[in-house]
Amino acid sequence: MAAGPGNSAGPSGPPSTPPDPGVAVWEWQDELGRWRPYRSGVCSFIEQSFQALLSKGKRLSGTWPVNGSISLGQADASLAPYIIDIQSLTQFRQDTGTMRAVRRHVFQMDSAAGQGVVWEWENDEGGWFPYEMEVCIYLEQAFTFNCPQVDLGPFGYNFTIGD
Repeated sequence: MAAGPGNSAGPSGPPSTPPDPGVAVWEWQDELGRWRPYRSGVCSFIEQSFQALLSKGKRLSGTWPVNGSISLGQADASLAPYIIDIQSLTQFRQDTGTMRAVRRHVFQMDSAAGQGVVWEWENDEGGWFPYEMEVCIYLEQAFTFNCPQVDLGPFGYNFTIGD
């Protein structure tokens, strides 16, 4: 989570406030092209590992891309087959050979995503799955403003939530 340099209003202006560094949320792309966030603990682990690799890469070469991989099984045993290759931003599933794109998306600290809010849906078997972060932010805003009904059509879903 890198923050850019602060802006200064000059000698007579107020002191600048440092920009919001944001919160990094790591996401993987599903077979429909939707970006799904990793669970909070897994995101934290990926970000810590990424920062460590980034620091190491800067010390060794001073440039991006960073070489290295992150084993998700270290964060969650159920994700043991998955490895993220940082240089290609690809998730590889070792037991099937499936590869998926991953990305690091930085959200403002005061956003729903920055505060750790994730909205999920329940499938027919009772499993819970997170919506994409843009949908989570939209749903949290609707919830905050007590909207009785929310249309998810603009996000590619053919349904409405609520009354």
